[in-house]
Amino acid sequence: MLGALLYLRLTSLRNLLRMRLLRLKQPKYLVGAIVGAAYFWFFFLRRAFIPPVNSPSMAHGMSPELQTLPMMFLALPLVILGLKRVIEAWLAPDDKPGLAFTEAEVAFLFPAPLTRRMLVHFKLLGSQVTILFSSLLIGLVATRWVALGGNYPQHVVGAWVIFSTLNLHITGAAFTVKRLIDGGVSKARRQAAVTAIILGFLALAAFVAWQTATPPTAADTASPLRLIAYATHLTDTGVLYWLVLPFKIVLRPFLADDTAEFLRALGPALLLLAAHYVWVVRAETTFEEASIALAEKRTAQLAAMREGKYRLGAAPAKARPGPFRLNAAGGRPELAFLWKNLLSTNSYLRPRTAFITAFIIVVGCNWLAIQPRPQPKLLVVTIIAGITAGYIAFLGPQFARQDLRSDLVHADILKSYPLHGWQVLLGELLTPLAILTSMLWLALLAFALSFEPPNLPWLTPGLRLVGIGASALVIPLLCALQLLIPNAAAVLFPGWMQATRHRGERGIEMLGQRIIFVFGQLFVIVIALLPAVLGAGILIFVLQWLVGLVVAVAITTIAVVVILGAEIACGLWWLGQRFERLDLAAELRP
Repeated sequence: MLGALLYLRLTSLRNLLRMRLLRLKQPKYLVGAIVGAAYFWFFFLRRAFIPPVNSPSMAHGMSPELQTLPMMFLALPLVILGLKRVIEAWLAPDDKPGLAFTEAEVAFLFPAPLTRRMLVHFKLLGSQVTILFSSLLIGLVATRWVALGGNYPQHVVGAWVIFSTLNLHITGAAFTVKRLIDGGVSKARRQAAVTAIILGFLALAAFVAWQTATPPTAADTASPLRLIAYATHLTDTGVLYWLVLPFKIVLRPFLADDTAEFLRALGPALLLLAAHYVWVVRAETTFEEASIALAEKRTAQLAAMREGKYRLGAAPAKARPGPFRLNAAGGRPELAFLWKNLLSTNSYLRPRTAFITAFIIVVGCNWLAIQPRPQPKLLVVTIIAGITAGYIAFLGPQFARQDLRSDLVHADILKSYPLHGWQVLLGELLTPLAILTSMLWLALLAFALSFEPPNLPWLTPGLRLVGIGASALVIPLLCALQLLIPNAAAVLFPGWMQATRHRGERGIEMLGQRIIFVFGQLFVIVIALLPAVLGAGILIFVLQWLVGLVVAVAITTIAVVVILGAEIACGLWWLGQRFERLDLAAELRP
């Protein structure tokens, strides 16, 4: 029977590849596939044939010290995503968690003469395709980082151990939660217990580190790489060692410096993986009913996404108060779009949350500043704030889609409103603009309170204050410009945007299409920022000799705000004209 399940998996994979090849007849998928293939070649495959950066022939490559920050920039989201999935698996927001079968798999496999253990093996076998492919890519990327050590096979096997253990742990957690539910444990009690365990673990780790850790020396804080080595050394002995031991066992094969260390670390990691496997396959849990409900839910979500009625990450539809009170007697109509789109976001994306976060940042940074040797602690806050701001500025417009990109399928209804095109576009932009601006302001606040400036005569407190104020003024305009460009692409190229807006769509051709839009957006942003950058450079160069650097920065900021504001206003007016003439049915006709 396992052979039949393996045949089913291989046949499904073959049909999937065939479908991907057939749709390359359409130009948008063909161009996307070419760009996606070029991306994989230049950034992954080509590097396998180039000597590593620590060889004499690549002496110009970055040193491990310089590689640490970009490596953290890439690794931090993966770590956060993994922890998030583990925590969510135990909290289990669904009342009856099950395995993620499709409706076709449910209809074909559940009536078949298969045991639950065979169905579990079928899902585990299917997940291995994605895990193996991801491990091969991670290995290609990790091999280029000298700071990680090891070689390509070690990184592939290490990544496979990490992803496989994570997948098995999430499945085992779902089975365990299901048994608790069947045993009468309520959702509130379960979530309260899991939350208490997580908070207790973090509190115990923080308390032990606070009581037993030796303060870092100047050498430990000389670079991010040494700071990471210092933090890692804290977990080598004492209570912290036992608290983080499972995580270290899983990560050690991937982070091994040489073959001998890799082989020593691989044994315990495989034992932990085997323990997870035994935990999953021996779990006698009835998951069929929950899996059927989950399959129906996923199918409904995919159908809603195709019809434009579902937004990825949106909170479940339920009655709740509006984000603010609309003025029924008048007011700007654009605010109605803001009110409507805010209702489709998570409930925590509100001004109250931003004020609470700002209060925590201010209190936390001031508390760290009065502690002994505050520089290393504040340096961590500065690094986190900088990385967070970079992610929000670069990736935020791609994820904050509560704008025209999500409402494009309703363009005919929007055009029927007694509003100009630019008013509709402005109203659609307000929600992601408010969200991204608030997040960047919070990151700027944390950076400003934790940043320890170098000892430079020209970097006066007045100049720092003006620079922070200038950044706060420019941030909303930069966010508006970044949001305006993808919304312009939705109006100018609706067929392509409708293909890329479905996050469930995968494949090298979809990746290529998204790469085209990302690089196109970056190119347009650079062109749009050139007048402001050139004007700012000329003004600062001239005015600093006449009125001083502080006043010159203030005047230059006003000029930059005027230039960017004019560009955004012209862009809204021009795009509004195009939106009024948009015929979506004709554009999407095959």
